[in-house]
Amino acid sequence: MARAQIFEFHDLSWFPHNWRNYLTEFITCYIRLFNPYGSLAPRLKSLLEKLGCRHLVDLCSGASGPVLHMQEMLSEGEKYGVEVTLTDKYPNAEVFRQAASQRPGKVNGLEHPVDAMEVPAELRGFRTLFASLHHFPPEAARGILADAARRGEGIGVFEFTERRLQAFVVMLLAPVMVLLLTPFVRPFRWSRLLWTYLIPVMPLVALWDGQVSNMRTYSLAELKELTRSIQADGYRWEVGQVRYFPRLRATYLFGYPAIAEQAADD
Repeated sequence: MARAQIFEFHDLSWFPHNWRNYLTEFITCYIRLFNPYGSLAPRLKSLLEKLGCRHLVDLCSGASGPVLHMQEMLSEGEKYGVEVTLTDKYPNAEVFRQAASQRPGKVNGLEHPVDAMEVPAELRGFRTLFASLHHFPPEAARGILADAARRGEGIGVFEFTERRLQAFVVMLLAPVMVLLLTPFVRPFRWSRLLWTYLIPVMPLVALWDGQVSNMRTYSLAELKELTRSIQADGYRWEVGQVRYFPRLRATYLFGYPAIAEQAADD
């Protein structure tokens, strides 16, 4: 099945900011429940250790849940504490502040827009993109990866959607999941109940954006092709998949300076 660059509602500039937040906060709840990236924490820890890096710069943070969950897994399960800087083109300032207050000194949220295609030079650290690279067309996605390589920064891309029949079938359950999980999504908002149960905007948006996410997600071959065209001496790429639920797989891409391989050999 060919990749299609179809629009997602929460990518659109006119899409209401609170609806965008509702959707990204639901995605956070889903990721915490099913933990699609859990088995990748050891690999990320290994890379960070070899690079001597303890700072994650999260791009397209949304409701910040995925990277904060990874931070927990690194610090508790993997015993490797890291600091996190949250960024987004449409920052959820309330959630960013809450995360920073709950983890003082460990989380910092930038409330001004940060475009993943134009990361400020002063934002140094291992870059992460959780469930977000598929939003970008190939040239933009290549630019995001190439910028990390050019600056000598590590980067990790994580996706739980996929262009397979099983993923499309499972995504048909997105409205049901929204209806079931909404009472447990945090922060609690009465308005979320309105737009979920009385006027079912969120179940329908979740269904559309979820299926489109599947259509837009890069395959392993496409990710390898993107990285193959990036000229960066002393930089390595690693692409693969892990299973996180029966018949569901998470895709990952790691890019890092060769120093990580040298550290492994020492």
